[in-house]
Amino acid sequence: MSQEDLPAFLRRQPAATLADILTELANDHPEILKRLQRLRLSDSPDKLAAAFKKTLSGWRRSRTHHDYKSVRPVADKLELWLAQVARELMPKDRAAALDLFEAFIETDETFFENTDDSGGDIGDVVRQACRHWLQAAAQCEAPDATLRSRLLILATADGYGAREGLLREANLLLSDQSLRDLVAELEGTMALLVAKHRGASQLPYEVIKVSAALSLIGDALSDPDVKARAILSYRPDPNPIQREGMVKAYLEANRPGDAMKWLQGDWGHLDDRRQRLLAQAHSQLGNAELSHALRQELFEAAPSVEALHLWLDDLPPRQQVAAMEHAGELALTLLNPGLAARLLIELLRKTDAEAVLVDKAAAIDGADYFALRPLATALAEQGSRKGATAIYRALLLNILERANARAYGHAARYLQSLELLGSEDLAPLQPHGNFVAHLRSKHGRKTAFWSLVGGA
Repeated sequence: MSQEDLPAFLRRQPAATLADILTELANDHPEILKRLQRLRLSDSPDKLAAAFKKTLSGWRRSRTHHDYKSVRPVADKLELWLAQVARELMPKDRAAALDLFEAFIETDETFFENTDDSGGDIGDVVRQACRHWLQAAAQCEAPDATLRSRLLILATADGYGAREGLLREANLLLSDQSLRDLVAELEGTMALLVAKHRGASQLPYEVIKVSAALSLIGDALSDPDVKARAILSYRPDPNPIQREGMVKAYLEANRPGDAMKWLQGDWGHLDDRRQRLLAQAHSQLGNAELSHALRQELFEAAPSVEALHLWLDDLPPRQQVAAMEHAGELALTLLNPGLAARLLIELLRKTDAEAVLVDKAAAIDGADYFALRPLATALAEQGSRKGATAIYRALLLNILERANARAYGHAARYLQSLELLGSEDLAPLQPHGNFVAHLRSKHGRKTAFWSLVGGA
């Protein structure tokens, strides 16, 4: 197929040849057979819709539970169903496709209750269904008021927090004016609820639901004032989390002046977030020096790669050299060698990064897998064998010392990586052979680990 793409090649083949090939494939592959069966129904949209509905009804009746390891194949089936409805039924019957997408969304309780969705796969599928619903509804010829009502009913019945896209992306369906009408309707509902429960020790959950809906519609309108009113209508003195949401909305709308009002005062244990947002607000207001000073203080108080870039990337080039030097000297004083090395690599000081890891090898926290594993890989690829060796040893020892049998496969691979790095010229680290001898002496009875070493 080097000279032409597959579709072009297939279009040149005789129909009889393609029919024979499809028949052969359909006999061997059930999914192809199902696709051809749906193709036969393409001129009967009602029957095609019924076939899709039958599949959905089967899922709704199912009581099979899937643990987190088997959720992904389930999510793939659901995604495929949504794509098939959009591709095969939508062009034929938009109203029927809309009804199917709606029925799918209303089945989310079954999907969530029948799966361990720790990874969020099912939630993502429901969000896809919400977008399909909005796109289908936008192509249906129905009055705005009808669609608005239908949208609100579907969105407010959200029991699992996966339907928020219906309102956040409602601009795909409704005009700005229709969205404003929906805001006015919900704000009227909010006013009645607040008046009814004024003086109560605790407002009903319904108030929170209406506020959340208004906030999402504010996103659809790109109007931070709607988001702010959604909170202030029932809580004149917002808590730090609410203030953060309001400030972010105003900054995204490039209205730093309005954001500044909510950046005053201390946010307690979230005050670092306030200071980051305050630095961003000063930057948008043109107060560069205030912004730079705040970001430097944030980095010095809690060094991290993210804080480093927030500070450096905001500086003009002529100030970055001195700032990088200062950041590097601070990194060298950190007690956490893994963090110090990550910062030094970002500052293009690879030699210093390796030296920190080697000199403070005993202090490397092997439990910090997510940060250390890619760091070790990067060091090995750059030829920093000693630094990579120090990290792999820390990761390996952490697993064995905790007797974490579920991670023995990873430990075996770390040992294999150490062997690939070699044992020559590791000083001041002990030679590889001595390290392995220490492992066998201290952890020799962990036979489950050693049985994996050969097949790492």
